[in-house]
Amino acid sequence: MHGLNELGFKALRLFVAVLDHGSFSEVARREGVAPSSISRQIQLMEQALNQQLLYRHTRAVTPTEAGRMLGHHARLVLVQLEEAEQALQEQQSEPTGLVRINAPVVFGERHLTPWLGRLCERYPKLQLDIQQTDHYIDPLQEGADLLFRIGPLHDSSMQARILAPHRFQVAASPAYLMRFGTPQHPDDLARHQCLAYKGATGQQRWFFRQDQGEWTPYSVKGPITGNHADTLTQAAVQGLGLVMFPSWLIGEAVREGTLVPVLGGYQVSNSVEPQQISVLWPGSRRLSVKVRTVIDFFMECFGEVPYWDRP
Repeated sequence: MHGLNELGFKALRLFVAVLDHGSFSEVARREGVAPSSISRQIQLMEQALNQQLLYRHTRAVTPTEAGRMLGHHARLVLVQLEEAEQALQEQQSEPTGLVRINAPVVFGERHLTPWLGRLCERYPKLQLDIQQTDHYIDPLQEGADLLFRIGPLHDSSMQARILAPHRFQVAASPAYLMRFGTPQHPDDLARHQCLAYKGATGQQRWFFRQDQGEWTPYSVKGPITGNHADTLTQAAVQGLGLVMFPSWLIGEAVREGTLVPVLGGYQVSNSVEPQQISVLWPGSRRLSVKVRTVIDFFMECFGEVPYWDRP
């Protein structure tokens, strides 16, 4: 078809984005242009092909049969183009280009942000787009190259490298322990003030086990619950009770001595499922040099034994 020769890669990319989001305005927001500009681009495609590609509704747009067919082939073309770009990058001696990273909010603040200066200094031709959210995102739809995630690995459509174990500790301030004593067994928690995380699914239970035995859940209580870990950690530092949080979150307070770990003879968690700190990327994508460079950099920074777990 002669009209296909008039379609550029940018037009195909915008068309696929409209199919993914079902909206001119959402694509326009992401591109930083007016919705009319995206609509006009699609109209030019339809004129070039002499085919209607989209049904335009009040709240959304949906593809016609021709639009679905073009979308299928456009995705294949764009994947091949991306692979060609990655192959060219691999010939370069220095990682170059944009890496889009998604990470949990607090983990990103604590353990990604402090290393960004060194990363940019070492690889000055890299560009980073860092989005931080605690909600699940679809990396293909959101355009993320890397996702830092904490918890069980369930999504088989993603490839992953484990950065560190997700290890929990129970801790309290020296002043609290001096006043109320140090618990020796999880049953002792019933007589203690516990500061529990309470999110959208309710208050977390604390699970304990010894060696590789069965996990035993404990429901704890205390003067404060909340959905922000830093608030509860600061409350614990002030002597208001015990907290159960991952070592990457309270490790600094433990090293400084403002929190003291207790119940060290037990494994503790907020879930019976094995959890890790991992970096993930879409399984359908070839891992580019620039993305692999970022992964290797953070693995180097965290260390074989992550620095927040070292004495």
